[in-house]
Amino acid sequence: MTNLLSFSAILNLVGFWDVAFALLGLFIISCLLERFTNKGPMLWPVLGIIPSVFLNVNNMYDWATVALIRAGGTFNFRGMWFGGAHGIITIDPSKLEYMLKTRFNNFPKGQYYRERFHDLLGDGIFNADDQMWKEQRRVATTEMHSSRNSVIDLQEVLLRFTFDNICTAALGVDPGCLALDLPQIPFAKAFEEATELTLFRFMVPPFVWKPMKRFEMGYEKRLKESVQIVHEFAEKAVTERRNELVRLGGLNDRSDLLARLMEYTDQNPEGQGTQKRFSNKFLASGANAVILKNQLIMMQFLQWKN
Repeated sequence: MTNLLSFSAILNLVGFWDVAFALLGLFIISCLLERFTNKGPMLWPVLGIIPSVFLNVNNMYDWATVALIRAGGTFNFRGMWFGGAHGIITIDPSKLEYMLKTRFNNFPKGQYYRERFHDLLGDGIFNADDQMWKEQRRVATTEMHSSRNSVIDLQEVLLRFTFDNICTAALGVDPGCLALDLPQIPFAKAFEEATELTLFRFMVPPFVWKPMKRFEMGYEKRLKESVQIVHEFAEKAVTERRNELVRLGGLNDRSDLLARLMEYTDQNPEGQGTQKRFSNKFLASGANAVILKNQLIMMQFLQWKN
């Protein structure tokens, strides 16, 4: 009886190691095939691009630039299994023109993207699709070509590249990041942290970040706190501007995007009077979207210049 038990234990042990070595061999073969067939970043079994991202988190832009050059300007990526993260990263001008101009309607942001950014950007232009995006873009484009805008020294803007400029253009508020003592501005710090933590949602599957959000755990708790600071700042600016509009009856002396959106109204069916088109919450979300978009553009530009 003892011999039979020992023999059974040996078989179980052998079976375990067989499976372990088989899985190890499969892992190694998968890595080798991926390395020799994929010109872009390494896509690891199960984890996808996540290990490559974390290994290069301190030199992200340099790493991404080298990867794009090695891949000829375009590469595919995927995230963790069952996370739904997959797509294409490209700097090919012809592909960008195809997506942003030629067939723009075929490339909406979609639910996957909007769901992750909704806490921070709401339904602002940077997180909107279809008719809502068209409406906001039309208003923004009108303001960009408005004769009421003052001339901007582009060189000065590039030299100043700061959070102050972006907030001034979107909200008409100078947060004071360039004060002589270079103080730490809670809104600027919270906005940067909220952006980074929101992007982290793209690295992990929904069954990880959604429960963390529900129970306010880990980085999702910090994200909620940062988003609250961002929203309070933006909503305060919107409320003050709304009061100014009511008090003065117009915002002609203002040339920021918030003022133009706030003045945009529709005539009622009888043509008498006007009705408010955008809510304060909507205006705050839209302003945050513009700040984020311009911040990312300027970061990419300076990285290219360097």
